[in-house]
Amino acid sequence: MVIEEVVPQLPQKPERVRAAYGNCASLGKFVGVQAGEFSSHLEKAKSDLRSVDADFSREQWDWAIVKSYYAIHHAMNALLIKERGFYSKDHLCAILALTFFDVLPSGLYSELREIHAKFADFTGFDVMYSLRKIGQYDVRKWKQLSRSDAESVYLLAKKIVPFIEERCYR
Repeated sequence: MVIEEVVPQLPQKPERVRAAYGNCASLGKFVGVQAGEFSSHLEKAKSDLRSVDADFSREQWDWAIVKSYYAIHHAMNALLIKERGFYSKDHLCAILALTFFDVLPSGLYSELREIHAKFADFTGFDVMYSLRKIGQYDVRKWKQLSRSDAESVYLLAKKIVPFIEERCYR
């Protein structure tokens, strides 16, 4: 799949991150839970990530993307639960919350912004969510997903999940 360069849409400036986070909160995107529940989210993230290698060996780019996406989402929720006592029902809101509370390093946030920019305009959906939706639901476009698309999301997941695991258990 050929994806043109686009400008990242996730906010970069702190005041924009703050406003976007506030919007997520006002829309009820966050759910309070017991702090100990982080481990279940982290376990699920690691399980999803481990299974991606098999998808690569079978050249199932759609499922490699879906599982990598969910590994990132579950890992970010593990960190949100551990650090703040809530999780996010929305992938973008999870990213924004971790950034707003200065829990996500700026380098990882920048990579998430780049992934967002790369894939958001492909179908009009946000972040890797667009690829996940294609892989799961679009009976035409899923065939256009490539190894390169899958690697983009998988490599980021391989950075984020271990970072979050280390952060949760220190």
